Amino acid sequence: MQSGSYLAGGTDLDVDTEFGGGRTFFGGEGLFLLRASGTGPLFLSSYGVIHAVEVADERPFVVDTGHIVAFEESLDFSVRRVGGLRSTLASGEGLVCEFEGSGTVWLQSRSADALVAWLAPQMPTQSSN
Repeated sequence: MQSGSYLAGGTDLDVDTEFGGGRTFFGGEGLFLLRASGTGPLFLSSYGVIHAVEVADERPFVVDTGHIVAFEESLDFSVRRVGGLRSTLASGEGLVCEFEGSGTVWLQSRSADALVAWLAPQMPTQSSN
């Protein structure tokens, strides 16, 4: 799961950091993910509503990296860009995660990055005196 998504969990859960490497770093999620294992309740936090999506072996599932909350380790994933290189480097937009295999991906209905991108131009500029 994304490191900012963990809210709480039962005492029988083991929550630890896991090195995500370049895939998670370039996907905008940092170098580390959280890994939860064991049994018991797990509470996740998100920006917006959380939707569970079942991914099947038949075809890959592609999602914007800013909407991923968590996923089962039974899924393989890669990060790729969908726009031009200039727009990806300039804005960080255009990166998607492609999941393959069989398992569940939990998505958030909103993206904090999209909110910031919308708010930034709306903010008044400060003038120096």
